[in-house]
Amino acid sequence: MTIRNSRQQKIASAASWCILLFCPAILLLRDKAGLSEFTDQIVQRADVQEMIRRVNFYVDPEAEKAGYDKMTSLLKIHFKDGRVIAGRADLGKGSPADPMTLEEAAWKFRGCAEYAEWPKAKTEKIIDGVKALESVSDVRTLSPLLSLEKG
Repeated sequence: MTIRNSRQQKIASAASWCILLFCPAILLLRDKAGLSEFTDQIVQRADVQEMIRRVNFYVDPEAEKAGYDKMTSLLKIHFKDGRVIAGRADLGKGSPADPMTLEEAAWKFRGCAEYAEWPKAKTEKIIDGVKALESVSDVRTLSPLLSLEKG
């Protein structure tokens, strides 16, 4: 990507800050990074800001060597008592090589629906409809549930 103007520079800077610093911090604090975590209120919380200051991003030669087709991520967490936990992921959850289960996709959908302020009953009807998609006689029965209306 070629950055051509200051607006693109600001967007690129915000995006890299988000991915490289905020996402690991919020995952450590809340064990999730759904739409509801990406608000000014959450980002500006003191505990989130403190955790962001503790995240150290750098380009790792091992991850670079894996190639751009993998998006390899290496993670090390250093605890105050000296313990270190390390992990590695070559592909993100939900990629063709590591697909989400139906329950994982439903959990993610619930978070999106909650953020959109959809009623829980509507959300669960959609999930149930998707679970039964193979056996449903007419997929158009899902269409009304997918409208923007909250009811």
